[in-house]
Amino acid sequence: MTESHRNFRRSLRAVCFYCAIGVGLGSILVGCGEPEEPDRMSETTPAAEPMRAEPVAGAMYRTELSFVGHGAEPSLLHLRFDNRTDSAAIHLRYRGWFGGGEWREILDQADSLPVPRAAWRILPTGPVRIMAGEGGEPSSVILQLSEGSLRLDSRGAIGSWNSRTGQRESLRLAELQDESGAATGLLLARQTARRIDDPPAGGPGQYFMVTDTAGNGLLIMRDGISPDAPVTVWTWFDEMEAEWDNALILALAAADDSPGRWSFELPEAGLLAEIRGVAPALIDTADTRGGFSVFRVEAALVLEGQSWTMRGIGAQEQILE
Repeated sequence: MTESHRNFRRSLRAVCFYCAIGVGLGSILVGCGEPEEPDRMSETTPAAEPMRAEPVAGAMYRTELSFVGHGAEPSLLHLRFDNRTDSAAIHLRYRGWFGGGEWREILDQADSLPVPRAAWRILPTGPVRIMAGEGGEPSSVILQLSEGSLRLDSRGAIGSWNSRTGQRESLRLAELQDESGAATGLLLARQTARRIDDPPAGGPGQYFMVTDTAGNGLLIMRDGISPDAPVTVWTWFDEMEAEWDNALILALAAADDSPGRWSFELPEAGLLAEIRGVAPALIDTADTRGGFSVFRVEAALVLEGQSWTMRGIGAQEQILE
């Protein structure tokens, strides 16, 4: 695999002048600076300023964190922090799941607090603790659980951007620590703000994030689940990050195939990826406006005749009828 990684890195160098590389340093965990790539945002994408504006009644702020470790059987963590405001208070619903052979719920915390100036932030409540970094942003999320402490630390930015549907998103290096030890990996942070009465922008989205034991990673994001939904891919190979907006969908999961299989190609890099969802999936419909599913995935990659496997997490939003 070492030679494949070298070849892939050469491919990156050859095309980096022609592809958009997301290198903004802002994120939900260590500063949320403005994106450095305005061309990635469509004309209908909401401005980022409302996320940081004074809170208003009837708003919903969500932060979603997904972590994938670098192990042969990687540690998986999925956290969702929902802040909803009304005229008198901010209502928190913080939930989390740890993924191994099965998905295990580790956090379900509800609380109501006076509305803060920054309603978009993850707030300390119950077992949730925050360590602040530069600009008052949290650099660590700590969960004081019955079985011990679980700590998620940001270890540096890979890239950040605004999605076509208005989400602020970032990919970071991270470390997850629990009573059994520490695991390094990749962290995807996604942040949205909307009025509670408004439907989510852009319909149900989908993403896959996988890593290998050498520290490489692959993130595939789709703005929807239809065959013509835009696809963007981020690669992290040999500590070199690149964004690819010319990914091709070769095959989509069948409606009766759950979690499903997907095939993608990066023509410029000569990379093929087949992603297979691994049951059981975590399916949640607690939100009356829409649910989501999270599942383990295995990715079979082929580059210049050589193949290897990455593992990680897949997630898909669902619109409830």
